Amino acid sequence: MSKDNTAREKKPDDRLRDHHLLQLTDHGMSRRAAEAVVTIDTIMGNIRRSMARRELMRMAMRDLELDLDPGVFDVMSIVESCSGSEHEVTVGTVAERLNVDPSRASRIVADAVEAGVVRRVASQADARRICLELTDVGRRHALAVRKYKWRRFADALGDWPEDELVEFARLFAKFSSWVADADAKHTKAVEAERDKD
Repeated sequence: MSKDNTAREKKPDDRLRDHHLLQLTDHGMSRRAAEAVVTIDTIMGNIRRSMARRELMRMAMRDLELDLDPGVFDVMSIVESCSGSEHEVTVGTVAERLNVDPSRASRIVADAVEAGVVRRVASQADARRICLELTDVGRRHALAVRKYKWRRFADALGDWPEDELVEFARLFAKFSSWVADADAKHTKAVEAERDKD
């Protein structure tokens, strides 16, 4: 079979992958490195879709038999993640963490209060400001969800060799700043070009 026939018989996904690889190799990456980057991009897409579908949260709610709206679950998680710190949780904190406007955050918080997982309290620093804290029910739910999450992580990663898991965590942390790193590198290159002029 000729090369032309092989190219025509490729599936659209294969042609797109080849196009991505070509773009990466045109930017100086080796073929092997480019293939790794395309694989990483595919995995990131899968993770992004899983997170968008909130799969872990839905499994926890199903398996723990919690009847909570996803927004209420989010508020409970935000308040729980800040407990024990000096940071007081307000509606503004919820808006910032969920990346929603304050009025939407206020409605979600009202739902969480109505569900009985958080309550409004006066700030310890400024009595005029209203903060949020977990109720006893909210603490029980948050603890059950946290235990569930760590059990799922242990189930998924418990058989990995320790050295691989430690190395994966190190590389994943390094990778997590890739957007900021790429932007800084791009900005530096643009400024260097501007300085030439």
